[in-house]
Amino acid sequence: MRSLGIDVGVRKGLDIVLISAEEREEGAVVEATRRGARPEDLPGIVAELAPDVVAIDSPPAWGSDGRSRVAERALREFGIQSFGTPSGNGGGHPFYAWMEVGFQTFRAIADRFPRYRSGRNVRGTALEVFPHASSVVLAGCLPHPDENKRRWRAAVLAASGVEVQKLRSADQVDAALAAFTGLRALSGRFTALGDPLEGVIVVPAHALPPPPYRRCERPPRRDRQPHLPGLAPCACGDPSCTAMTKAEFARGHDAKRKRLLWLRARDGDEAVRELDRRGWDLPPEMR
Repeated sequence: MRSLGIDVGVRKGLDIVLISAEEREEGAVVEATRRGARPEDLPGIVAELAPDVVAIDSPPAWGSDGRSRVAERALREFGIQSFGTPSGNGGGHPFYAWMEVGFQTFRAIADRFPRYRSGRNVRGTALEVFPHASSVVLAGCLPHPDENKRRWRAAVLAASGVEVQKLRSADQVDAALAAFTGLRALSGRFTALGDPLEGVIVVPAHALPPPPYRRCERPPRRDRQPHLPGLAPCACGDPSCTAMTKAEFARGHDAKRKRLLWLRARDGDEAVRELDRRGWDLPPEMR
């Protein structure tokens, strides 16, 4: 499976990341990156890179009524804030120029990748995604206000098995989050929030927990982290955790790992197998 993620910008252009994975396998490989592309470059780029799906960090069109869309209001119920997509043309305000670039991006590939609206098969379509929402859904919590955005999102990708060494900027991290969301959607592990006629936002989980999401723990002061022989990073998988420990988990962090596996168990067999291997219960709704 191959997914192309696109982070939209006005002056900087489009940041593009192609990632691939074997079907139903965890993790992904960064196959290619592009920077500074323009919407008119996309037909040639998608022909060269041949993705199965394209995931774009932008709405595809103006909203149908009011200052925001159903999809954005649905995200806010989970505590995930986003810019609203207004109806009309946003009053011509220059802030919305990035959305217009996003609209051009969807139109540039519409003949090969028509806009996704509904259904469980996303192959051959262009999805609207939101990297902030994707990172929250993958992590199972909202980033703490003290956390560095790029570092946290890259940690979320790494915890999901995505190689991040080739990602050279925050925009490339966001493009990779978009692409990873596309991969999850290709394997059926996604939820589409919103009105299909107006535009839906795809997030990388088959089911979402009751809203809202809680905050992640405050990140530790990294300049005070111990670096002692015999210590290794905690294996809990929480993106905010930088604890070093002699055991597999820092004290109490086995519960963090179990909670993360409960969230992922709704989406695939890997988490279920790990829960079974550790002798931990399945989530209540799966028993």
